[in-house]
Amino acid sequence: LDDLQWCDDSALSVIEGILCDVSGSSCLFFVGSYRSNEVREDHAIFPLINGLRSSGVPTTNLKLEGLTPLDLNTMISDAICMFPRICGPLSDIVFQKTKGNPFFVLEFLRSLVD
Repeated sequence: LDDLQWCDDSALSVIEGILCDVSGSSCLFFVGSYRSNEVREDHAIFPLINGLRSSGVPTTNLKLEGLTPLDLNTMISDAICMFPRICGPLSDIVFQKTKGNPFFVLEFLRSLVD
């Protein structure tokens, strides 16, 4: 489920109930995502995560970051088959516009092509 930051308490309770159900099958794989910049420390998603862990449900937290300027330059130089030192000015502009967000980078580059 994407955008769990928009779930209300009752929806998160249903998710927790399904994932913590000991009488059910243990063959459920759940992937949930939320935008960390859109939740405060008192958001209901954090008690859900803690509740899952305390119930013995295996959890993994992945924090996805934007591309660094160096990684972005490498990606752009690979995409347009030019040396990274030549792509530097373009990569700098793309990074300024997108802050390294991979989705925004691709959309911005597509807009340049169109």
